[in-house]
Amino acid sequence: MIALSSKLSTIDKIIYVSLVLLSLLGMAITNFSPADAHIYWLIMTLVFAIAAIITGWHQAADKQAKTKLITSQLLHWGSTLIAVLVVYAFLHSGQIQNTTVSLMILLVLSLSTFLDGIHVGWHFSVLGILLAISTVIVTYVDEYLWIMAFIAMIFIAISFLWNKTIGHHK
Repeated sequence: MIALSSKLSTIDKIIYVSLVLLSLLGMAITNFSPADAHIYWLIMTLVFAIAAIITGWHQAADKQAKTKLITSQLLHWGSTLIAVLVVYAFLHSGQIQNTTVSLMILLVLSLSTFLDGIHVGWHFSVLGILLAISTVIVTYVDEYLWIMAFIAMIFIAISFLWNKTIGHHK
């Protein structure tokens, strides 16, 4: 595992906020077109993988740490992509409906993002929790977008306050 600072850099903050905002956009797409949202979440899986590699890359201390990062991230996100492809196999075999695919991919993405926080930083775990909560809310609440926007803003605020607190204690 890479030795990570618990304090977020500017790049980490930009990546974190961007991923939260892109996730909110995905919630809106899921709300308006559930049958087509799975394509967005498939693309977001690749975006999250790239964001995780960028986050870990600038935190890696040396070439060996960078090699270990790339290896672990390729295995982690490659496995995630395989899980997403299994969801598509379920769709094409008639096991699940088109509207369910985006929620299943979002659930896989939330778990992968949460677990990737072990490797690249706690803010990915927080984002994974946000995605998991989003999945549950999307399932049960018809007008959930405003709720998700509010929860996302709380998550961002807590993350930055936590980061500020950690920064002052060092």
